[in-house]
Amino acid sequence: MTSLIFGYGMTGQSFDRYLTKNGVKFDIYDVKHVDHPNAFSKLPSKEKLQSYEMVYISPGINILELYPNKEFEKVNFKTDLDIFFEEDSSIKIGITGTNGKSTCCMHLSQLLDNAEILGNFGRPLLDSINSKKKYSIIELSSFQLEKMKDNLLDFGVLLNIAPDHIDHHGSFNNYINAKNRILEASQSTTENGPFEIFEIITGNKYQGGLQPQDLINLPHRLEKIILNNRAIIINDSKSTNTDSLKYALSNVSDDSCVHLILMGDPSKERYDSLLLSKPQYLYICGKHADQLSSKIIHRNKSIFQSLEDTLKHINHSFAGNVEILFSPANPSGRDYKNFEERGEHFLNLAQEILND
Repeated sequence: MTSLIFGYGMTGQSFDRYLTKNGVKFDIYDVKHVDHPNAFSKLPSKEKLQSYEMVYISPGINILELYPNKEFEKVNFKTDLDIFFEEDSSIKIGITGTNGKSTCCMHLSQLLDNAEILGNFGRPLLDSINSKKKYSIIELSSFQLEKMKDNLLDFGVLLNIAPDHIDHHGSFNNYINAKNRILEASQSTTENGPFEIFEIITGNKYQGGLQPQDLINLPHRLEKIILNNRAIIINDSKSTNTDSLKYALSNVSDDSCVHLILMGDPSKERYDSLLLSKPQYLYICGKHADQLSSKIIHRNKSIFQSLEDTLKHINHSFAGNVEILFSPANPSGRDYKNFEERGEHFLNLAQEILND
């Protein structure tokens, strides 16, 4: 019989490699064109879905939105996480939270010997089955936790929960329920510190040579760079919600003259308004600027068409030293493919404009 890959993003493509390797015949459904002889773009009916031996579904697929009448309810499906649980023999550590999960994975991987980062951040799970690593550190989104059948993690870490992805889950309560599934692991914790999590996992205090200040941080997460001896830029492009913005602002000195840049699509959290008082100057830019500006309350905000126009304005309007915090607080939306592309573009523009 034939199976179906439902969604052909990064996870869907890893399903392709996995099924091909295992000699499984499959079709592909994706709303976008896929260059494959068995791919189609028309949403499959309940009858068509049930005709497949197995449906392999990507985490970002919103089942309730696509099938509001519960047509998917009796479909035989698996996620990449389900397969990984079945086939991989490593010690599995799942980490989730509204904010900080990528950083926690990054830091913990530096403390644990013979570990690799997988999942939402890192290599796709299906490309790392039985990779001979002792520890698999899996960054898990609410989308992945929502769809997994059983939690077979050895350790589950819940860092925090704040409103996020309400557009997908329908309510904050549904989002909380998805996140809390991490606590169904064999052993779970709400501890946030990588050294403390290391001790929970290994049963021993960390005895290596690294101190907290030695841990390498993620790209695009509060990266601080000094340009031309006058501009301090803080690249926090990974900020995709208001909670991460608040954290970024808490790391900025109260007496520094800060220029804060926001952008991106604010529909994910569905908040009505956000009052910001700490930054002295606030700029909103990009294709979602008008929508975002209607939600932001600030005494001194300006709107620009692009990130480039924003940086040029700051450069030409302020003499002397400037400190620019780029913490968008929203997903990229129509502006960029992802936060990585957004962060790289910000760095390139800042270096070009502020070094002038």
